[in-house]
Amino acid sequence: MRLKNKSAIITGGATGIGLATARAFCKEGAKVVLFGRRKEKLEKAVKELGDSAYFVQGDMTSNGDLDKLINEALHNLKGIDILVNNAGLFNGSPLHEITDSQWDEMMDINIRSVFQLTRRVLPVMMAQKRGSIINISSILGIVAVPQVAAYNVSKGALNQFSRSIAVEYGPYNIRSNSICPGLIETDMTADLMKDASLMKEWSKDYPIGRFGKPEDIANGCLYLASEESSFITGAVLPIDGGFTAH
Repeated sequence: MRLKNKSAIITGGATGIGLATARAFCKEGAKVVLFGRRKEKLEKAVKELGDSAYFVQGDMTSNGDLDKLINEALHNLKGIDILVNNAGLFNGSPLHEITDSQWDEMMDINIRSVFQLTRRVLPVMMAQKRGSIINISSILGIVAVPQVAAYNVSKGALNQFSRSIAVEYGPYNIRSNSICPGLIETDMTADLMKDASLMKEWSKDYPIGRFGKPEDIANGCLYLASEESSFITGAVLPIDGGFTAH
């Protein structure tokens, strides 16, 4: 099993990409702690995943909740081998209309909270002399599109944050990589994807001829979490059906 005796924290782990990743990790022998705000979703996910999964309810922007997450993870897992920073926020408006509060919310959730959690996990991984950090970014951290400037910026910053970890903590055998998904069929995008004409137009930007599924991203996470990728760090990996190849 590719993750036998490994332990992982997955934020935003109750649905979509996070849950698909948890399924993949558990199937390959890992134990996981799921973190998120919605208790009923977390309970449902853990019930599905079985004895290999636990959950901690909390808010990514609360330092107290992040402290609780680390304490609970260490209590249940006895270590943290893998961190998947998956929780995030997506919304948009014209740049000249974005309010200070909208900008700050995007940065707080998509980059500041990732920094806060990663800062807490790094000492654990340093003591272990091993770890894999996987940051779920976006193709919009590589290319920019209109109407979502704050999101573009937050995901671009996340990619650079991921590289910074790679170069600073490589001597501790800690790897850090970003995955940049294209449009993925999740609860978050369900309403958007009901617009058939828009989806038909957008699909022209995907050479492979379809949008992504959560399992496509989960498979990338599994690879980066496993020893198969032991020489890969500082990478920014698009999983986007060819979108960024244009």
